[in-house]
Amino acid sequence: MTEIILTGDQIQRFVNATDGIVFCDPKGEVLGRIPAECSEEEAAIIREAKRRLASDQPRVPASEVLARLKSREQ
Repeated sequence: MTEIILTGDQIQRFVNATDGIVFCDPKGEVLGRIPAECSEEEAAIIREAKRRLASDQPRVPASEVLARLKSREQ
């Protein structure tokens, strides 16, 4: 995973942003955007993820899921 370390000023601007964030390179070319609000579909995904995290149901590790998928391919 790529790690990018922000300066103190960048952290404050990120935390205090209220109208979305645009990431640019030194030339001003847009690299990416984070909208101020997520879509209804994204909000539904977040709600479902939070619901699942709050559940007391047992979880299946990703390694086990991948192993099961691999065994089905064979």
